[in-house]
Amino acid sequence: MAGRHRSAGLVPDGTPLDGLTEIRVHGVGGTGPESLLGDLAPTRVAGDRIAGFYRTTDAAGRHREAYSWGGMTSHSPVRALWMFLVPAMFSNMAGWTARRWITAGEDEVTQKPTMWLFRWFARLSALSLTLAATAMSVLLFVDVVAYQCGAIAGCGGEGWWTGLTRWAGPDEPGRRVVLGAAVSTLLAVGIFLLAGRTRRAYESVEPPTANGAYAARGVSAGGTSTGTAGGTSATAAAGASVDPASSTPTGTSAGAPGDAGARPDVRSTDRTPSGTCAAAREGGLRDPHFWSGRVWHQFLSQVHLAACLAVVTLYLGGVVAELGAGTVPGTLGGVAVAVAAASVLTVLGLLARDRAALRASAALLAGTTAGLVLAAAAALALPAEPGPAGMAPGARTAVNLAWGVALGLLVPLAGQQIGAWVTRRRKEHAAARAGIPVRRLELFPWAAPFVLSAVSLILANAVLLSVIVWVARALAPTEWGFAPDDPTATPTAIHLPAAIGTIASVLSLGLVAAGVLFGLVMALRYLRVRSVWTTDVENDLRAAYRAHRRPVTATVVRPDDRWWHSALDGPAFETQAVPRPGRPNGWVRKVARMRYAAAHSRDVAWLLVGVTVAGVLGAAAFLVHVWVLRRGTPIVLPELGITLAVLLPPAYVGLLLLMWRRERWRKTLASVFDVGTFFPRSFHPFAPPSYAERAVPELTRRIWRLHDNGGRVVLTAHSQGSVLAAAVVGRRSSRPGEPTIGLVTVGSPLGKLYRWAFPALFTDGFLDGIAQGRPGIGPVAWTNVYYATDYVGGPICTADSVVPGGVDHELPDPPTDQHVVDQPLPPVLSHTGYWVDPAFWARVDATCEAVRADAAARNGVPHGVVRDRRVIDPGVPLRYL
Repeated sequence: MAGRHRSAGLVPDGTPLDGLTEIRVHGVGGTGPESLLGDLAPTRVAGDRIAGFYRTTDAAGRHREAYSWGGMTSHSPVRALWMFLVPAMFSNMAGWTARRWITAGEDEVTQKPTMWLFRWFARLSALSLTLAATAMSVLLFVDVVAYQCGAIAGCGGEGWWTGLTRWAGPDEPGRRVVLGAAVSTLLAVGIFLLAGRTRRAYESVEPPTANGAYAARGVSAGGTSTGTAGGTSATAAAGASVDPASSTPTGTSAGAPGDAGARPDVRSTDRTPSGTCAAAREGGLRDPHFWSGRVWHQFLSQVHLAACLAVVTLYLGGVVAELGAGTVPGTLGGVAVAVAAASVLTVLGLLARDRAALRASAALLAGTTAGLVLAAAAALALPAEPGPAGMAPGARTAVNLAWGVALGLLVPLAGQQIGAWVTRRRKEHAAARAGIPVRRLELFPWAAPFVLSAVSLILANAVLLSVIVWVARALAPTEWGFAPDDPTATPTAIHLPAAIGTIASVLSLGLVAAGVLFGLVMALRYLRVRSVWTTDVENDLRAAYRAHRRPVTATVVRPDDRWWHSALDGPAFETQAVPRPGRPNGWVRKVARMRYAAAHSRDVAWLLVGVTVAGVLGAAAFLVHVWVLRRGTPIVLPELGITLAVLLPPAYVGLLLLMWRRERWRKTLASVFDVGTFFPRSFHPFAPPSYAERAVPELTRRIWRLHDNGGRVVLTAHSQGSVLAAAVVGRRSSRPGEPTIGLVTVGSPLGKLYRWAFPALFTDGFLDGIAQGRPGIGPVAWTNVYYATDYVGGPICTADSVVPGGVDHELPDPPTDQHVVDQPLPPVLSHTGYWVDPAFWARVDATCEAVRADAAARNGVPHGVVRDRRVIDPGVPLRYL
């Protein structure tokens, strides 16, 4: 094997790639390969410690691998700090929650998942978060800390801050605001650099796309491959095996370049990164370039950084223009304000594009930076004289303008959502008049893109405004108002607009009140139906256990059988064991509660809708109270609200860190990040990175490599892993003759959450295409397993879905009612217990046998050629209302 081994030592010699390989893909929380494979020391055969493929010993006639991608989301406690990026994550998710009218047929397959107008408005709403966050950063560092605190004697106490007074003292307002602007600029640049670092780790992994060049490299004239398989020789001399579906040795090429059975050479794959926004890809997830997001993210990052610098320039230039009115520095400050305004307008125009323009974004960034430098130079040239007490001159106008633009950018998206709703209603009536059936799949209840965008702004404002007040109070005494009665007096306190305290307090208290109210409503709803619901659950459990229980064939009762008891009958040695009609025992009531929570887990959407509606109505009432009625700004419990808003984020992060080593709690607390970071950062570049940008290409390449070495693959995917698997098997492939792939999804949110919340991409037609084995990466044999107690997973086929019902298989949970007397009752497995259920593994074994039978039935047929591929019938469209 000398000269043939290419491993660095991590991959053992002789790793077989032919035969059947079951690849297990975990869900949220980053379950380790040790737990997935039941092996304390599995061997990594591909990838790295961040995301890699691990193999254990073979069993049941198949290789067993685990794809562990948790290193990208959950293995490092530092990931808990992503909590502070939740607003950006929601803002990015908003663009992916769009609806569409056509959800099956050729139109749905070939058209873009969303309209250009929606994509533009969704990007504008994401920009509104960037503008608002930057405006609050500038208000804190430039106005509160630099201008006001720097003018107060002893502000902030003794320390490093006092050393700056030698250069930027109370009589140097220009120098002070430059220092504050520098901090805001460095903060924006730091986030930009962090986004760039994660881009190199995630988006830089290009998806594999065969360019049609077949395996010419590494193939000898006789057709024998000179490549390696798991670090070993794949030549016939090393013992090439024969795939049942083909007489071609797996260690040889399926044919010469250009033959029907040949494979594209992955080494000659065209890896040129795409510059098109993923949301503008025809066919959505089907497009092979969907996960090529490096160039687009770089473009979007530069555009958002330019917007951040424009806000800093606007504020700094406005202050300089007011402080130096009638002087050359004041004029230069006005020019800088004009440059900032032009930059913002250019940003709005660039965001209308679906294709990255790196030169334009770089030129915009350079121009905005020049404007900021001009404003800083003008500020440094201001004469040394104290400025007026209170907020910096021009600061109020600049902040109001930035916030006004940020809120105004939500209006186009709101209008588009209303227009889309009206259009759907018109099409529904037109279809009804024409006698065309219109299916009504259950979706997110109301305008999801606008709701998530509004929630992201509410969260950011509640926290950042409260931080401004908290920092100001920590530095010096504070007073509500823009300035003291005598602006020429020596400053003794930091002045804050009353609106900041009001908005921060109302938003934080409102969020807490909404959460408590939602919990109470859900509890009351359950109490109202508890008796009937629990009785129905007990009847379902008895019927399920009768159906799954093995028939008794022996007439002799073993002594040990007397020690087994049914949990449906209650404890064996207590008076409560006597069943009472209409009174299910505590074990049944627990199962009923879990089933109720699982059946209503999507009701959390109404919490988001309620927060959005309350926020919109509250903003309107505030503006009427202040602007129309002119009654001043009300102050509502500022102490309590601001304290809550400041403490909640670090408290959540602290709780997450404390629970990090407890996998169950970590999965529960961090699951929102695994869902929110699935899609590419196509709308907000400063959101946490998308792990799917790396996971989907890696899993695709692994499947291709196994196929090219005569292997067959069965994917066993749990929870969020099933979403990754669907993205892999549903993408188009230009490689000819891919064999059938087995897919077992367990606890899958594909139908329950993703089709419901992201209907433009996870359409019913997309899921039906996988279920029907239509061309994607290859034909698919799909089985979906779920529990009724699963709050995340559920069936793929529903009453109004076109997905065939044979895909779904509901298993009873708990798997059995039998337990040994006085031993713990059978636990409710819910979302995380599938791996220990024998009924689930029976489904996996059945799928593996089906893939083997499919391979055996194709003897004499070129490897992977499908005889009967059904195509989508364009005459039977599926429409959402």
